[in-house]
Amino acid sequence: MCRNRLAVALVGGILSTTPLAAQASPASAQRTEIQQVIKTYIDAHNRSDAATIAEMYSKQPGVTSVGDGQIMRGWDRIREAFDQLVGTEGKFKISTGSVDILPLGPGYALALTSYTLTLGSGAQETQQRGAMTLVLQKVQGEWKIIHDHTSTQAQAGGTAAPPSPPNQATANQSPAITQVQASAPAAPTVSRISITDGQAILVKAQGSAHYTFHLPPGVCPISGRITGIAGGNKDFEAFIMDDDNFQNYSAGAAGTRVLWQSGRVVVATIDATLTGPGTYHLVVSNSWSIATDKTVQAQASAQCGS
Repeated sequence: MCRNRLAVALVGGILSTTPLAAQASPASAQRTEIQQVIKTYIDAHNRSDAATIAEMYSKQPGVTSVGDGQIMRGWDRIREAFDQLVGTEGKFKISTGSVDILPLGPGYALALTSYTLTLGSGAQETQQRGAMTLVLQKVQGEWKIIHDHTSTQAQAGGTAAPPSPPNQATANQSPAITQVQASAPAAPTVSRISITDGQAILVKAQGSAHYTFHLPPGVCPISGRITGIAGGNKDFEAFIMDDDNFQNYSAGAAGTRVLWQSGRVVVATIDATLTGPGTYHLVVSNSWSIATDKTVQAQASAQCGS
């Protein structure tokens, strides 16, 4: 009789714990599912698979994506932005840290993780760190992204630091640098040399634009202003370098030296002094941005004695 009562007690104890185990299972399953979603999302970025990335977003009204200070609303706009990744496979790699999952109620969850963005390889490799948040909704059995927010830590500026190298090009391709119409070599008697007249230009994501100018013998102060006017949070980096270092920069070589640089900014005032004769380059870079083009307006000139 006592044995039967003990058996009933044990069975009752097991049955009483069953609901707790059942409650833990959905949360564990949700975490596993969302971790797989994050892995698929990052893998698709590293493959530059724009179609897969776009399909991971909800097509419901109100879906949003925030990055580089830019807000994109609607699935079509998000798809267009990720289409810019096509053809960039191998030029960058994203790796994530641990992923925190926070349930937000039935069918909703938030995922938070840090990430490292690696550009280039070997001696030209640079890394930037950032953070990413995804809000997901389960729609017809699949987790869909309804909001994302990414931020990348900006690199500190300084005259001693070299510029980030441009994209590595294949043997049959040139680096992603846009040639802007430059001024003709100036005669020594010309006192003012126009470097750029303030016309707005588009600087492609992961690329740069440059202005070539020629200085006569003598000391030449350089002055001007560069302003970001559109694209993301409108930031850019600007450099002035001589011709030899520009060739190294274009090839992605290590050890590039600059004569002036702005750091990552939205507005930059150019204040530098160069010595001629020589050929120099003003470079405006957007090399760290994976998919966001920038529009900048640059005005600069040199004052050289006769």
